[in-house]
Amino acid sequence: MPGFEVPKVLTAIDTPDETRPYRYETVYDVLNVDMVNLDALLQAWSSPKAKITLLLYRRLDFAAHEGKEVPAAGGIIVANSLTPQDTPEILEDYHAWYRQEHIHKLMKIPGWRTGSRYQLLDQRGEMAEYAGPFMAVHQYDEDNALGGTEWTQSIVSEWTKKIDQRMAKRPHRRVFKIDRVVSY
Repeated sequence: MPGFEVPKVLTAIDTPDETRPYRYETVYDVLNVDMVNLDALLQAWSSPKAKITLLLYRRLDFAAHEGKEVPAAGGIIVANSLTPQDTPEILEDYHAWYRQEHIHKLMKIPGWRTGSRYQLLDQRGEMAEYAGPFMAVHQYDEDNALGGTEWTQSIVSEWTKKIDQRMAKRPHRRVFKIDRVVSY
C-alpha cells in the first residue's frame, strides 16, 4: 500500500482474558499519518469472520542501540498503552520520566533492540481492547532478559512510583511474537 512501510504480523504470547481478546495483530509503520483514512481502511479490510480495530498513532520518540537491527521473525514486542492523568503538569512529568529515566533503564535489558513511544490520534472498529492516549512499544530479541534483574530495575524507582500513582487508568500491556515481516 502506498505510504505504508513493511508490515509485521504478530501473535500474542501473553495470557488471553476479557481485556486482551486479540490474539493476532498486523502492524504497519505509516510514512504520513495525515494521508490515512481509517474509515476507508475499515470498510476495505472488514470481514464477518474477524474483529478489526484500527488505531492511528503518531511517533513521539524513538531509541535504538547503535548498529543493532530490529528483530525479524521470532523477535518479541512488548506494547504498553498508558493513560496519565490529563493535566499539563502530570503530562510534562510523564514525558520527562520516560525520556530521562525509563528508556535508559530499558536499554540495559539484555536483548532490548528498539523502543518507540506514540500518541493516539484516532481509532475505529470493534475497540475490543483498551487503547490509551499513549503507547510504548519495545522490541526484543527472542532470547532476552524480560522479567530478569535489569527489567525489574527498569520499573523500580521513586519517579516510576510517582508516575504510576498519577495514571488515570491501569496500563494495558501486551506481549507479542513477530511471526513474520511481510515483504512486497
